Order: sequence, then structure tokens, then C-alpha cells
Amino acid sequence: MKRAAFQTLTCMGLGCLLLLSPDFVAPSHANDYYSESVRKPKHRDRGGSNLIGPAIGLGITIIQGVRERERQRQREAPVYDAPPPQTKKPVRTKRPKVTKRPNRTKRPAQQARNPKPPRYNPRIVLPEVLRVARAKPRIYSIGDKPWSSDKDFVVTLRPGLTQATVEAFLEQYGLTRLEQTRVALLDQVVLKVAYPESMSPQEALRMATDERVFRAQPNYYYYPSADNQVESADPFAELQYAFAKMGLTRLTDGESGEGVKLAVIDSGIRADHPAIGGQVTESFSAFPEADGATLNADHGTAVASIIAAQSGMKGVARDVALMSAQVFRFNEAGHMVGDSYDIVRGIDWAVANGAKILNLSFAGRQDSLLAAAVDAADAKGVIMVAAAGNEGADAPAAYPAAYDNVIAVTATDEDDGLYDFANRGTHVELAAPGVDVLVAAGLDGYGLQTGTSMATAYISGSVALMLGREPDLAVRAIKERLARSALDLGETGRDRDFGFGRLDAFKAVTNVTQSAQAN
Repeated sequence: MKRAAFQTLTCMGLGCLLLLSPDFVAPSHANDYYSESVRKPKHRDRGGSNLIGPAIGLGITIIQGVRERERQRQREAPVYDAPPPQTKKPVRTKRPKVTKRPNRTKRPAQQARNPKPPRYNPRIVLPEVLRVARAKPRIYSIGDKPWSSDKDFVVTLRPGLTQATVEAFLEQYGLTRLEQTRVALLDQVVLKVAYPESMSPQEALRMATDERVFRAQPNYYYYPSADNQVESADPFAELQYAFAKMGLTRLTDGESGEGVKLAVIDSGIRADHPAIGGQVTESFSAFPEADGATLNADHGTAVASIIAAQSGMKGVARDVALMSAQVFRFNEAGHMVGDSYDIVRGIDWAVANGAKILNLSFAGRQDSLLAAAVDAADAKGVIMVAAAGNEGADAPAAYPAAYDNVIAVTATDEDDGLYDFANRGTHVELAAPGVDVLVAAGLDGYGLQTGTSMATAYISGSVALMLGREPDLAVRAIKERLARSALDLGETGRDRDFGFGRLDAFKAVTNVTQSAQAN
């Protein structure tokens, strides 16, 4: 509009100049701009009186020509949506701040010389709910510790193969057999074989395409889920705040877990420790010929003392039959570690010998061989309780706790606060005391230890009390009662931090519901 008004005023000024010019003579080509109503014969009159009509006509014609060209330009330009007409002056609003895109390239020179015509940009309106892409699964790791062996891998053969077929398989691929076992749970032969020098791990895993192979995978590593620091403590039972917190002191009917077999799949149990008092009834070791320097039963003994201690401290289920499966030992880097091959052997041994509960106080990454063993044990009615892990809130889910048929346990302190370094996630089911809890330590001492491993032992011992009182209690009924008996912590209902909440063992064992307790 400003441009059109300027052109109009310019043309009127030009017309006035023509009126004042005494020598004005309309050129012949000016007839092209005349309208039919003002086109007249030309006259020379130095007084200028005869030029008023032609001058006005010329000015009007020029104005009409300018307006016609403006309308033509608008018709040829792209049509954009225009804002609705407003009778009042619109209120200016701040434009939302938009973050510039990174690594923005400069516009080509030719495009810069021919910019696109301006267009009307409507106000940006952000949606109320932004759609966020689903996070990809993450791989569980523990600091700088390796997640699998770089020296050997595991091959599971299909059922029914003869030993001659196994030998032919090894010879064909040039494999050196380190160990071989038959897992009764899976009815399969499992081999631990060394990586040949000429074979990469990727090539080794491609053995799964062989018709004799059911599965080929890395030999995954698992680590105990407990703080390595043990604080020395006097053997006073008063230090065990968990008993009052979980309602264990209210059990008066002699619940002790008698007749229940509970297997601790761990680093082994020091059976001669005063706290254990001969409660270990059966033992298995994946390393019968190992150097004693690589074996250390501290972690397994601490877990077992929470479950079934006899002296110096109280055990949750004093009369439970402890089964010790030693599948963890120190590796060359000085880490206490168990691998897929040995852990599955320990689970297979425990189930074959009648274990009703498996305490799995360790954590690692997802593992198809271990998952198959867990599924098979679950099908036989075995309750499995596992540590959620000690890698913190941002860590991905740890296994075997994250498997659906395993009870994942996190740790709380004396004030029902969540252990800072506990893993979180939707798979977490229950919480139990696991911060500064009294455990058996060393050859004959006691100490305070922290970790989801310790909390797992409290849940396993409580399940033993339930089965000791009701031997025929089904797996589903046990899990439902545990969830129903938990004290809700954190957000209302099940949450990523506490699961269903911190277990009240008294309510779980006696099957007292929340409503009955309130009355």
C-alpha cells in the first residue's frame, strides 16, 4: 500500500510539471497511454491553456497503468493464506523460542540471489502432548568389568545326539572342548569351548546355523549384587532391624522353614562358620579342582546367614535345608564372577535335587541359555528370587531379575528409604531391608553389608516360611500373597522404585490381608 501511494503521488507531481511547462508537446508514442475519452488533436500553445486536458489525461493514464501492473503482479504471485481481518489492533504476543538446528548448511549462492517471495507465517502452536520415541533396550554392564568371556563361548547341542556326533562336531570346526555337561532341565548337552585363533566371536556365533546346534552364544558373566565393603560389627541381634521392620518378630507359631530346600546359587557357603551351624545339607561346586586362591565364599556365606543363621545373629528361616551351589570364583582380573555355563549347571543341580527356592543374588545381562533354564525351573514349580542390581537409577534392567518368572528384589534402609544404588524399572516387584544389614563375615566374624543381594535373601527366607507352613502353596499364590502383603512405598501402587512395596513377612506367612489388619 505504501508503494502504491508513493507511485500515485509521483504521477500527480509529473502531471503538474507538465502543466507548468510552456514547451510541452505530447510525443507521438504517448498516444499509447491515452484513454479514448481524452485522445484529442495536438496543438502548440505557448500559453499552456490548451494543455490542461492532455496533462490531466496523461496523469490519469499513468496512474491506471501503474495500478494495472500492480494487480497483474499480484495475480501472478503465489497465493498464501492471509490472516483474518481485524477491526482492532491485534495484541502482540511473544513468538515461541525455537532452537536452531545443529550443523545447518549455508544456502547456495544462486538460491540466495533468488529468494522466495515473502509469505504469511501463522503463529506456532505446540501440541499439548509430545510423542516421544520408545527407548531402545540397553545392555547391562557393571562399570569396567567385562560382560562375557573373551576366551571361550557356549554351544548347546540339540537333544538326542550321540557322543560320537559331538566329537565329529568338534573336529569339523576345530574346537577345543574345555568342559561338557548335560543339563537335565533342558535335556541338552552344553559345551564350553575355546575360541580358535582363526575364528572371530561373530564366526563362532554363526555356528547356530548348523543343524546339530540348538544355540551358540557368548559365555556371559554375572557378578554378586552386594557392596564389597563389609563393616565389622559385634554379633548382637539388636542390629537386625529387618526383623521388626518386616514383622518377623510377630510370628509366634514356630515358623522356621523346616522341610523346605533352598538353594543359594552363589560363591559357595562356608559351612563351618558359627552363624551357619551345619545348616548346609548338600553342596555342588563347578570348580572341584580349582586353586583355593580363586575361591572365596564370603558373598554366599553372607547371603546364607540372613536366610538361616543359627548363632551370633538371627536367621529368617532357621530350619530350612540350605543347598550350596558354588558357581562364582575370582577371575584373572580379581573380580568375583560366574558365567552362563556354570550358573546353569548350578541351577540344574539344585532343581534335580529337590530345591523349591533358588536365591539368585547376582546380576548381568540377558542370556538365552540362562533364560531357558529359568523357564524350565519355573515349569517345575520352583520359586526364583533375584537381586535387582546395584548400578543405580539410570542402569538398564539386570538379569535374571528382569525375567517375568523371577521375583526381582530391591533394597531399603532402616527408614524404608530406597537404596541409592539400586536398579529401578517396571520389573521390580518387592523391596526388603538391604542397607547396613548384619551378615556373617570372614571365617568366624560378623559385619554390616549393603546391596540388593542382602534384600533378596530376606525375601527368599520369607518364602521358605510360607512353604514351611503351607507346603502345597502354588507358585502363583505365593507371588500374589507377597504382593498383597507388601507395605506400599513411593507412588501409590506398584512403581519403578519399590515395586509393590517393602514386604511384611508376617502378613505374607499368616495370609493376613490389609483390610483384616486394619480391622
